Amino acid sequence: MNSNRSKSRFVCCLAATAIVAAAAVQPVAAEETVGGFIRKDTRWTEENGPYYVTQDVFVVRGVRLSIMPGTRIVVGKLTVRQRDIPQNDAIDSSTVAITVEGSLDCVGRPDKRITFLPQDGGGRASSWYGIVLKKAADRSTQIGYTNISGAYKAVSVYDCSPVIHHCQVDFNNEGIVCGTRGDAEVSNCVVAHNFAAGVKVASANPVFVNNIIAFNRNNGLWCDGVSTMTFEYNCVFGNADGNLLDCDPELGVLRKKNDGKDSVDYRNNLFRNPVFAGSEFDSVAVERDLSLGTDRSRVRDTSLAKVLHNRLSDSLALKKRAAQYPPYALSRYSPCLHAGTTSADIRNEDGSRSDMGMYGGTKFSSARKK
Repeated sequence: MNSNRSKSRFVCCLAATAIVAAAAVQPVAAEETVGGFIRKDTRWTEENGPYYVTQDVFVVRGVRLSIMPGTRIVVGKLTVRQRDIPQNDAIDSSTVAITVEGSLDCVGRPDKRITFLPQDGGGRASSWYGIVLKKAADRSTQIGYTNISGAYKAVSVYDCSPVIHHCQVDFNNEGIVCGTRGDAEVSNCVVAHNFAAGVKVASANPVFVNNIIAFNRNNGLWCDGVSTMTFEYNCVFGNADGNLLDCDPELGVLRKKNDGKDSVDYRNNLFRNPVFAGSEFDSVAVERDLSLGTDRSRVRDTSLAKVLHNRLSDSLALKKRAAQYPPYALSRYSPCLHAGTTSADIRNEDGSRSDMGMYGGTKFSSARKK
């Protein structure tokens, strides 16, 4: 067993993320209600949304569901159960799942992200089941520039190899789950503030590159001790019950320095605070930066970063901070800047070495969408 425990148990809570997770979404605002089998190619658009879902959605084999940039999908309580739609487990039988056996094109843009969120809000981590990719068409199935919250399993992958990139996966029970032969390629995502595991891998060989897996309530990365996953150039930090569990025993053993002079393991993974902009740790870094002088007006309210998991504030100060920083943006003091893979295929928009997290590697994602 490999369990690397973080000394920090604070949740570095981003205000914008908290507000999205906690805000109730009224179904009356939905312009279209969807559910049941999707048997022909279908497109969901921002203009026709938001889409309100109160029954399972099942995309059959050979059919494509395209979700366009800026679309919102609001998932409510299960009101209609179609007995001929296969259920994944007991939780699925009482919650809404979006299951794809065909293909899913769910790729937003940096300025128009796709959003899946629960109708009831309140920060609950199992308001709906999540997105299930089961024998989905491999490279034609992508989830990118998408925010997913409030699910039992935000994205679960079985018997397929989808591409998942630049996603914000937070305030779920579990974040990304790679089950039997769920060989997903996951890059530049932030998996944070989930109740159980941020990432769970069992009987699968996925690839995780350039991701930030931080501040989850239990484990960051949980493995079965058998899977031979590729896990490199990621930042794993502050997961309360351990950053790594039952993983490759060499992961997390800091043996060398990267170009930023930070200690990393043999796969170039960081185990330092990612330092999100506007967080308590960003404020401390500003205060200690001698090059900035003593202008205390630049120091943010550090008490806001100490809100515990699921203790979501609705104060005016929190709303002000939400407007000030994009969710999970990296501070100028973050060790994740230019610490991603050195591959020429994954670069920042300006051509520089990729950052870890949601805002790095945009050149890669643009190329993959074409």
